[in-house]
Amino acid sequence: MNGALSGSCHCGAVRVTIPAAPDYINDCNCALCVKHGATWGYFKRSQINVTGEPIGGYVHLRMADPFVRLHFCAACGCTTHCVALDEATDWACVNTRLFEAEDMAAVEVRHPDGRGWIRN
Repeated sequence: MNGALSGSCHCGAVRVTIPAAPDYINDCNCALCVKHGATWGYFKRSQINVTGEPIGGYVHLRMADPFVRLHFCAACGCTTHCVALDEATDWACVNTRLFEAEDMAAVEVRHPDGRGWIRN
């Protein structure tokens, strides 16, 4: 990965590597993103490399049509990434807060209004 960036959870048990900074970052205001403290950069599944153990997972089952599984470090609790539940969907997102701020400083930040997407 040329220009690859690596980041980690707070305790360092889980590391995430991406090929480069994302094209944009979503700072969504839905309850899920806000409570997980994540801002998202989007990639193909094959473009992200997650190493380390243990990694926990969470699907928001009260959502009318759940479509992602969030992953987090089971040791420190930091949300690391999420993937589409449908494995045929070549899509994943990475919590850009795992990376150094200067690596993300030039990336456009978008603010989608997700408050109505997820309830509870």
